[in-house]
Amino acid sequence: MVRLKLHLLTVVIVLFPALALGQSNSVSADIVAKAAKSVVLLKGVTDAGTVSGSGFLISADGKIATNLHVIRDMKSCAVQLASGELYDKLTVLAFDDRKDLAIVKIAGFDLPAIELGNSNDVRPGEPVIAIGNPDGLQGTVTGGIVSAVRDDPFSGGYKVIQTDAASNPGNSGGPLINSQGQVIGVITSKLRSSEGLNFAVPVNYLRGLMASTDKPMTLAELRTALSNAPADAFKTTEPFPSVWKSTTSGGRFLIRKEAEAVYVERVVTDVEKKVGIFQGAELHKSEDKYTGTGHSVAVQYYLQYGEYQANGRCTFDIPWEVSLLSTSRIEGRLFSRPTGSKLDFKKCAFDKNDKKAEWESFVWIPE
Repeated sequence: MVRLKLHLLTVVIVLFPALALGQSNSVSADIVAKAAKSVVLLKGVTDAGTVSGSGFLISADGKIATNLHVIRDMKSCAVQLASGELYDKLTVLAFDDRKDLAIVKIAGFDLPAIELGNSNDVRPGEPVIAIGNPDGLQGTVTGGIVSAVRDDPFSGGYKVIQTDAASNPGNSGGPLINSQGQVIGVITSKLRSSEGLNFAVPVNYLRGLMASTDKPMTLAELRTALSNAPADAFKTTEPFPSVWKSTTSGGRFLIRKEAEAVYVERVVTDVEKKVGIFQGAELHKSEDKYTGTGHSVAVQYYLQYGEYQANGRCTFDIPWEVSLLSTSRIEGRLFSRPTGSKLDFKKCAFDKNDKKAEWESFVWIPE
């Protein structure tokens, strides 16, 4: 009981300064409704399949801010407004690879642009909301506070806004909004193995990018520009491939290497993604290896009336270990089900219960 009282007291102390400055300790429903009109869904096709993300209108003539990683691998992209209107083409006006920002444009007129705030005024403890399209669910709103303004935890060389407002795949590129309905950041990433650790790029970086737009380019020209970009003088290692393939199973994996951590996610089909199949891991460097826990979701599903339905779902957290990590080869192992066993979805257990799970080695190469 003592610990709970101390925790509540801390929250009150944090919120009082905001109230003293005349700020609200929540974001009103009217402000949320107005802001949501400016949030858009970007959906496109890449070599790995269909991907989607979020963005928001920053001008009435169709300029949209988003994350660079949302569009960088797209071969084509369509934009859907909150009103349901569709735009099948866009051009790229500017991008910042380091800060993961991009400005694109659709052929719009009199569109509901959102007001930009000043991220230099952001303070820990102030209420915020994130609006985006996680898993394509348009207009999803989550609330929280600004947890901190800190250096990028992935050593990017810029500041980020940390918030506990929940974000998930598909939220990337969406706005982080203050109690006045102003954008103060662009949602960009989260730590998968942790709850409440989400990050946004401060909007003032976006303001700077808006002032440096160049000749419009296509998505193909964007990929060329990124591949021809000069080497980063602050990085001492060569670029790390993002798509890998297993030499044994043929499975494909998305890899992100950041500082002392590696993030892994298996590429699944659209059907598997829709029913909720997932496999991923967050690994951290420990001496000469990367170790951590992988999270897997297995789903039994069937086709009924043209729609895939889940019939059983099991989740597992299992040890992962990577012993070799280079730009040309990844070697490691993970705990796997007993040889010859089958999964009982009713019990979420394997039928060979007389045998224990065992390590299974893997080798991946860049695709």
